[in-house]
Amino acid sequence: MLRHALSLGLAGALLTGCANFDAEQCRSANWYSLGEQDALIHGLPPQIEQISYQCQKLGVQVPQQTYMDGWLAGDGERTVRIKPQ
Repeated sequence: MLRHALSLGLAGALLTGCANFDAEQCRSANWYSLGEQDALIHGLPPQIEQISYQCQKLGVQVPQQTYMDGWLAGDGERTVRIKPQ
């Protein structure tokens, strides 16, 4: 049962990391929050290169540093949460 739950969680995280963005999502995304969620909730490495590529094809420049600032904050919080006591 635990294995099944872990597999579903991993599949969800991978699908989230591969999400396609449309032009409106590229323009209106909260890039800090997106980076933070990718690291903290999904445990993903930075996805900004893939996202930037998608958005650039739609003519939208992504604030990569803002995403990375969020990702670093989320990764730091995740590290604190999983550190054994």
